[in-house]
Amino acid sequence: MPLSPPSAPSQPEALAAGPPLDLTSRLALSPRPGVSASDGVWWPRSGDLRVEVPLLDVAVHDRTRARIARFGYERAGWEDGPRTVRSPIGITHLGWFEHSRFPDHVLLSLSNYGRLVLTVLPPDTDDETARSALATAGQ
Repeated sequence: MPLSPPSAPSQPEALAAGPPLDLTSRLALSPRPGVSASDGVWWPRSGDLRVEVPLLDVAVHDRTRARIARFGYERAGWEDGPRTVRSPIGITHLGWFEHSRFPDHVLLSLSNYGRLVLTVLPPDTDDETARSALATAGQ
């Protein structure tokens, strides 16, 4: 059995610490989607959906092997978004709601007919608060 470098946690320790974090996309998914009200946490860098949705699409695909077919969001809090955006792996259709019961969530319909609900942290959330929220996603 190969040994891990001292700075890298072993696989059981990494799993016990919570879901893996992808700080490039700033996304953490629950290991058990569909169990709680939110399936993960997403911390976009801006309110520009033209930039953020393609990054999220790639990150979701890396984790689930399904891409985002449809992205639903409450219009308040986001810059005006296009009806579609293109990512390196395909086209995502965007739809907005004027009012939502959960304005801090986005709804993702995936290409494999799955769904994810993500809690969105505002882009200006301080690093410590955001990293704590990402680390505890789905626990």
